[in-house]
Amino acid sequence: MLQDASFALRMMRKSALATATIILCLGLSIGATATVVAWMEGLVFRSVRGVPEIDRLVTLEMTTATAKGGLSYPAFREVRDAEAGAGARLFQGVAASSIRRFNLRTAQDEARHAEPVWGLLASANYFDVLRARPLLGRGFLPGEDSVPGREPVAVISDGLWRRRFAADPGVLGRRVWINEHELTVVGVAAPDFKGTIAGLAFDIWLPATMHPVITGSTTIMDDRNIRWLSVFGRLAPGATLEAARAEARVLGTRLASASEADRDRGLSARTLDVGPTELLKPLFGIMLAITVLVLLIVCTNVANLLMLRGAAREHELAVRLALGARRSRIVRQLMTESLLLAIAGVVLGLCLAQWMQASFGAFFPDSPLPMAVDTSLSARVILGLTAVGISTVFLFGLAPALRTARGAERISLTGGSRGTTAARGWIRGALVGAQFALSLTVLVCAGLFLRRLDELSRVDRGFRDAERVLLATVDFEVAGVADQAERRQLTEQVLERLRAIPGVKNASAATFVPLGFIGYSRRDARVEGYVPRPGESMNFLINRVHAGYFETMGIPVVRGRSIAAADRNDAQPVVMVNEAFARKFWGQADPVGSRVEVDGLQLSVIGVAGDGKYEFTAPLDEPSPPFMYLPLAQSSSYSIVLHVRAESEPLALVSAVRREVSSVDSRLPVLSPTTLDSYSSVPLFPIRIGSQVLSMLGGAALVLAALGLYAVIGYAVVQRQREIGVRMALGATSQRLVVGFLAEAGRFAGIGAVAGVVLAIIMTKLLGSSLPYLMPRASGGIATPFALALAALTIVALVAALVPARRVTRVSPTAALRAE
Repeated sequence: MLQDASFALRMMRKSALATATIILCLGLSIGATATVVAWMEGLVFRSVRGVPEIDRLVTLEMTTATAKGGLSYPAFREVRDAEAGAGARLFQGVAASSIRRFNLRTAQDEARHAEPVWGLLASANYFDVLRARPLLGRGFLPGEDSVPGREPVAVISDGLWRRRFAADPGVLGRRVWINEHELTVVGVAAPDFKGTIAGLAFDIWLPATMHPVITGSTTIMDDRNIRWLSVFGRLAPGATLEAARAEARVLGTRLASASEADRDRGLSARTLDVGPTELLKPLFGIMLAITVLVLLIVCTNVANLLMLRGAAREHELAVRLALGARRSRIVRQLMTESLLLAIAGVVLGLCLAQWMQASFGAFFPDSPLPMAVDTSLSARVILGLTAVGISTVFLFGLAPALRTARGAERISLTGGSRGTTAARGWIRGALVGAQFALSLTVLVCAGLFLRRLDELSRVDRGFRDAERVLLATVDFEVAGVADQAERRQLTEQVLERLRAIPGVKNASAATFVPLGFIGYSRRDARVEGYVPRPGESMNFLINRVHAGYFETMGIPVVRGRSIAAADRNDAQPVVMVNEAFARKFWGQADPVGSRVEVDGLQLSVIGVAGDGKYEFTAPLDEPSPPFMYLPLAQSSSYSIVLHVRAESEPLALVSAVRREVSSVDSRLPVLSPTTLDSYSSVPLFPIRIGSQVLSMLGGAALVLAALGLYAVIGYAVVQRQREIGVRMALGATSQRLVVGFLAEAGRFAGIGAVAGVVLAIIMTKLLGSSLPYLMPRASGGIATPFALALAALTIVALVAALVPARRVTRVSPTAALRAE
């Protein structure tokens, strides 16, 4: 065996180009497949870890005709208690949580600036319902969320434990300060448990009833209009999702009848909401299907290259047979070479996949949330792809090995070979045609995604020159500023300082940034003179903005005026609406001066702003929904997002912004600086990652198909040199012979193109049914990728065939006839 391996290495070095081509083909396909599979595991299939039987968890949501959302704390308690009551058999527990950013300080580093961390305010049964067992200590005990502020305990993550406590096993009982309030660490979560939102890693969990103490908000625990909790339940054995939905409808009816705030709402149940990554599941399915196509291209290419490689060695193997070597020994030698090629290809592929793991973060849009996606290669992925790589070369190398051994035996008996047979040429041609068909399919899919990305990039998002606007968050809760009047005063002072920075054109603040992951807030509204239709939702998205917001964002004010500095807390309550809101309720009439009631407060409409795009989950090219703007100075907020429009590069202002904010109050943190363009690119994330990955795969597929055609035509020229010499001696011109080889290549590519068009049409229909949002809308949007893919295929096929075909001009008729 060692002798076979040593000889195989020498032969591989002798044909270095063919060896490198086979290894590169295998490495690219295995690397691409491993990368996509690892991304799928990290974001879709194993996105939430440390939670056993996660398929038994369901999310409970309050619903209206047009929206879904969380539950208020009173509503959650009623649902939880109803399901915990006597005779309840459907749920084994109903729990709740809410995402929040905290200011963390520990005893051993009091001199160090506190660290902002993301965590969850959770019900006492949170860990029990999830069945998430801690690494150290315990979760929350029953009753630790019964009285606000009575149980100041915390569970920390494994990452925080290692980062801030050096993995000290004596951490239990230690004190931490959250927003300057003392809590006791009672548990450390398991290393693989980071929460139930895919792609996010939380550092700390507190009882939900610590909310008033930590945040200073005294009304949130009793206000049914503030629906801040994400609620989920674990199904009892034998219970089904359909039964949970029926139970949720009954509970929703009870809530609606018991409270005016929930009167027009229902309660629904669905599989556990693990965040927006659920939307990526069909996309990754398509990407995996495309990588399988590329793997098939590699299989056909490897088969072709092994056949050509073996055929080129028929004379050498014939000599070995003539000297007494057994046919089985020849096949074993060829399969040893195939094994070494497979191992080298797998190693290269896994190295490429490991290198590409770091590139995944580049696709993510900027967000203040604690992004953490585990895209590492699992052992089963490595073993599976190793098996695929080795079996690919073995399966597609065995037939060429047997064929080569038979051909060499024939040569040894007849004394030579007259060239390739029609059967072999047909097989190689069919393999090349299959490569071009699959390549065309991949290119068309990539073209569809790129065309759609171009369409979405041109959509008017409602604001202007987003790349010139700097965003940075100031979290008053993290800073320990609880008084709303003080928060408003600090906001005024900060904005005044920011506007004085050289290079700043304008500055403002808001509580919500369009198209981002967080900051969404909805309110019920009543429009004076409008009677809602039965079942019509009057729940709308809102943004609380400061004076100068519309000028800073570049949002046009089409009627009336914008929110100004005079719209303070002691002034008349006002509201601005967008054009969609005005059209819905006032048609063509001027809404300025009309009345809108929000949270029981009568607001006067002072202006109409241009429409925009707000929710990242809504298709960008759909019409704008109704939207309201409230003055930040007349509202309460626990954090604000500074908006700074720069004259040139906005990120160059970050240090100046930090300095000016700190000069107002050193407690105020400036968090997550980024640009508006990057922050609001969340809706483009799926199409962007799809188009870039598919473009890379399409390019690789095209190169592989070109290599296959190059190898086949080059081999045909070498094998038919005697025939070429004879034909040239009889008067055939080299140009005519070149055209003949090009025609042969054209037949291979043409058959592949026809089959590829059919396959691409099927794939397009599959994309349209599973990912309709990612399909081009414009006229000719689907035809153009087909045309461009065919053009690229034609050019590549022509070049790949022309280069080896031109070798015909170097064939000497005299030498060929002498050999004959």
